Amino acid sequence: MRLAAWRLALACFVLAALTGALFRFSAYFGTPYGLLLGNIRHAHSHLMFFAWATPVLMLLADEALRRRGRRLPGSAGVAIAAVVCGLLAFTPFLLSGYGMLPVGDRLLPLSMMASGVNGLVWYAFAVLYLVGSWRLTRDLPLRLLDGATVLLLVSSVGAVLLAKEGASHTLTPITMAAYVDLFLTSFADGWFGIGVLAGLALALAARVERFGWVAWTLAAALSARAFTRLFQDAYGVAGLGFLESGAGFVAAVAWLLLVWRMWPHGSGVERGTLLLIRATLALMALKAVVELVLATPAGEQWVDQQGLRVFLLHAFLLGAVTFGLVAAAREVFGRRAFPFPRWLVASVVVMVFLLLPQTRLWPAALAGFWMLPAAAWSSLGPPVVAGVALVLSLKRRRVQDLG
Repeated sequence: MRLAAWRLALACFVLAALTGALFRFSAYFGTPYGLLLGNIRHAHSHLMFFAWATPVLMLLADEALRRRGRRLPGSAGVAIAAVVCGLLAFTPFLLSGYGMLPVGDRLLPLSMMASGVNGLVWYAFAVLYLVGSWRLTRDLPLRLLDGATVLLLVSSVGAVLLAKEGASHTLTPITMAAYVDLFLTSFADGWFGIGVLAGLALALAARVERFGWVAWTLAAALSARAFTRLFQDAYGVAGLGFLESGAGFVAAVAWLLLVWRMWPHGSGVERGTLLLIRATLALMALKAVVELVLATPAGEQWVDQQGLRVFLLHAFLLGAVTFGLVAAAREVFGRRAFPFPRWLVASVVVMVFLLLPQTRLWPAALAGFWMLPAAAWSSLGPPVVAGVALVLSLKRRRVQDLG
């Protein structure tokens, strides 16, 4: 059942990555069937969030409890529910983004309503995780999962506010942007950023020492940053910029400490998994350094001026998060879960690198017409590699690493 849930989530990764490729090709050739670029992007990102990474992290929480003699009540069931609800939100986001869709003679915010349904699954998971881990002495994986779950709940506030004000037609462009930022940033940096480290701690098993206080420091800093930004952007509360910057600085330092403590030196770790772990931690370190830069007004302005947001976003979410989840899955389900990690790393590195020419860091002399088609064609690499891995993982015979 757990392996089936992993395969469903991996299939959703393939669909989400293909949707991302559709976005890249649409930017070059034009959008098909009257779809809007922004809506394709929303469908891509939310499917990655809801139906790929979230179910896998739920499976990893179950594994962390099993290693301590407990289990997550509902086990793979809640992960499969997350996949189903994530798929439920895909079509509304593809057709209307955060806008309205006609249902009979009414206009309804179906995408935001679907996000609310996903939120119910997250709350169910949080309750099940609390029950399963109640009074259990915390090791590093559980401390990290504690922090990740807290940030999942923090992010859900943004989704709930979007659904509530969308249904009541009180949502404004300013509040919508603030709520989306609260949801996406807390979900990505917290639920994923901390949860993936929990997965790596599982993959490294006893080779990682206790470092739980840093996990909670990271969770607290990310929560403080999220709410200070919400109060400023949505409600116009002044004077919180210093707190937001300070929280971002603390979070970045905590990330760097965790990367330093968890860096593996090869002893007892399978080579393909070791590559994934090191790639994950290297990109996490890059994420932390960027957060240090963003903690200053001048640094944030520089990142925006250079057009680095999309490049850095993919380096973290497609790179670090994907590598970390696959590494943990190989530890939990065996190498068969994803047979050729080197090809995954190569395809993602090529795709992310080919986003760099679209930034201002790229030399103007090397820019040209080739940039958009290169970004488009390279975006097919990760879904093709993951799709082949999924097909091979379905075979009953033992599958060896292919690269």
